[in-house]
Amino acid sequence: MIYNFLLFIYLLISLPKDIFVYIFYKKKKSDILKRLGLKSYNFNPQYKRPIIWIHAVSLGETKAAISFLKRLKDKHPSSYIIISSTTETGHIEAKKSLFLADKFIFFPFDFSFTIRKVFSQIKPNLIIFLETDFWYNFMKIAKENRSKIAVISAKISKRSTSNFLKFLKFSKGLFSNIDLILAQNEQYRKRFSNFLDPKKIFVSGNLKLSNSFEILSNDALDKWKSKLNIKDQKVITIASTHSPEEELLINELKNLPNIKILIAPRHPERFISVYNQLKKITTISLLSEISKNPNSKVILIDEMGILNTLYQLSSLAIVAGSFIDRVGGHNILEPIFVKTPVFFGPNMFSQLEFKKIVLDSKSGKEVHLKNIKTEISKYLDKDNLSKLIDNCSKLKKNYQNILENTTSKITNLLSI
Repeated sequence: MIYNFLLFIYLLISLPKDIFVYIFYKKKKSDILKRLGLKSYNFNPQYKRPIIWIHAVSLGETKAAISFLKRLKDKHPSSYIIISSTTETGHIEAKKSLFLADKFIFFPFDFSFTIRKVFSQIKPNLIIFLETDFWYNFMKIAKENRSKIAVISAKISKRSTSNFLKFLKFSKGLFSNIDLILAQNEQYRKRFSNFLDPKKIFVSGNLKLSNSFEILSNDALDKWKSKLNIKDQKVITIASTHSPEEELLINELKNLPNIKILIAPRHPERFISVYNQLKKITTISLLSEISKNPNSKVILIDEMGILNTLYQLSSLAIVAGSFIDRVGGHNILEPIFVKTPVFFGPNMFSQLEFKKIVLDSKSGKEVHLKNIKTEISKYLDKDNLSKLIDNCSKLKKNYQNILENTTSKITNLLSI
């Protein structure tokens, strides 16, 4: 089959990297062997039922699943829940944030023999995909094993739709395995209806709009302020940066008076290189070494899974990936949902829906790099900042039904 041949070519291309990882990173050897079907995932559901497999490709999808998993576990407390990821950052975040799950794995390579090996170890009652990432062999073999398949917070781009339409027979075969699609909006619902019975497709909203993050107590916030030596300074968190955004943003903001900047690169493998780069232009400390230099104006966050905490410490957040033209932005709603106004750059082509929501609600600002210092200074003013915070609160209240609608549809599917 052409699909399996193309998958094999992809594996050959990625194989040198996997071999390097296999040889030099002992902890990751086991993960690679499991993904290839050469080692068991060691599922252990015992008597827990139903068995539910949730696939969240990377960091963004994993965060979107937080509130959904809590609600799902409330409705099915005896369930055995598997969380699979494709990226390292998603896997790390899943272990930290989706702690109610029972098993965390990397998603297997989509070869028939690999997937059959997986389903000989575990037979999920329900498989849930977050947003996108459709795998032909996995879905086909899941249906052979009588698993129900749902896609929640589903989206499909215009480009992907066009590509699927070029191979319509294959695409209909792929999507025919799906029992339920809960699309983010009406536009996505219409696109999915090209490939699947429209009666199986509903609009339930974007789960990223419904996440309820843990709100820290005053005591917890005070402990963090003490750890970071935050006194009377205003705090700005710069999140999810990519090269060369760190240097560009710090150069613009480093001379602002009475502020402390917390900067969190998107990918953990860049922590040290970014730190070495920034220490040439400002006083900076790693979070893990903050006691050595507590008065640093800039702190590089070399720890995953604490952005929610950082946002709550901050007067303003800057979400990066939007000041360069190759990424298209990241989730700008996360800081808003803890009442922290957000700033972002002009390149938000991957997050157009969120951009519109934020701008329409006036809970954040789009800024160009050359103007960011002036705009930040303006909105650190107490009156201007208060207006943004009020708008953040109003926006959050508008999206409280998405989670309940999604969970209700999934529970109904499980009962069929």
